Order: sequence, then structure tokens, then C-alpha cells
Amino acid sequence: QKQEEHGGIKKSNPTMTGGRINWAGEEHFAYSRPSGPCLDRTFNAIMTGAAAGTFFGTAQAAWTPDPITTAAGKTLTDTSKSEFRPILRTIARPALLFSAAAGAFASTECIAESFRGKGDAWNSLIGGMAAGAVIGATTRRADIMTSAAFAMGLFIFALDYTGEDTVRDPVALRHKRFGVLPETHVESEAVARMKEAYPQHKSL
Repeated sequence: QKQEEHGGIKKSNPTMTGGRINWAGEEHFAYSRPSGPCLDRTFNAIMTGAAAGTFFGTAQAAWTPDPITTAAGKTLTDTSKSEFRPILRTIARPALLFSAAAGAFASTECIAESFRGKGDAWNSLIGGMAAGAVIGATTRRADIMTSAAFAMGLFIFALDYTGEDTVRDPVALRHKRFGVLPETHVESEAVARMKEAYPQHKSL
């Protein structure tokens, strides 16, 4: 990694290679590219998606303003006598959707990585398009399915390519937050020249 002195701070040159290097030229450790067999990666993604969908469905069932209806069309207003099936359906739908989208992303990304022989943001683009297509398929409309696939693919590609850092130069930010000032203050060359040019104001 190339570095240059910038105001007493070692500042890395902006570089970016496959989403693993951030703008400061450092590896962004918040993201670790998955590895291993495709079956294991897909299974882990499905389980993670199912857990996230179950949490979302549970929160939706608890706080949604929409009434829960049974298969016969009966509206459940008394929560103490709610039937199990409609509540289970409210929780299971997002769990299945989340797990299907996560599984589609992980499996497609892994297959693309196997065919291309390298792991980079382009694999994430392909996997994101597959996940977006699964999400858009719930509308049963080809146009929405296509637009969701492209939108999700571009979003995942941008996220993987740029990394998860939200600051352009984390080295300088870390110096500002945690840097320690020297015991003896050292003036800059510009201030020293100004004091020589205006000696009557050097004590200001």
C-alpha cells in the first residue's frame, strides 16, 4: 500500500480492487467474502434469511394495523382467541421470501464464481439480480420482476465494489478522533513566516 505524508498524517492513496480495499487503501475488515462449497454457502444463506424473515413476520404480526383473516374470510378482532393458522401464515410468508431471496443470491453468486474462476463484485451483481428476480416474482408481473432484478443487482454490485466504509479517509478520521497532541506545540511554516513579516502581532 502506497502512503504519502499529508500534514503530518500518513494518508493512503485512494485505491479500490474488487471491493476488498476501501478509499484509504486499507482492507475493510467489516466485509469478508464468503468461501467454501456452494451447498454450505447456500444453506447458511437460507437459514439466515429464514431467521430474518421470521423476525420480520413476528414484528409484523404484533404491530401491523391490518386485521388477520382466516381462510374462510373471518376477521380476527379478539387477539385472545386468535387462530394459529393465520398468524403462522403472517410469519411464514416473509420467512419463505427472505430465505428464497438469500438462497438465490448465495447459490447464483457461488455458481458465477465457479464459472468465472474469481470472486469479485461482478458475481455479486449476478447473485443480486437473481435475488431481485425472486422478490419481484411475488407480484406475478414480468416488468416488475425485471426491474427488481436490475435494481437489486446494481445495488449489491455497488455495495460490494465500494465496500461498507462510509468515510472516504478513515485514517485521517481516526487521527482526528484518537490522535494525541504533542507536549510541545510546533508551529507551521506559514505561521512562522507571518510572524516574521508582522513582528508586532507575533504574540497574538
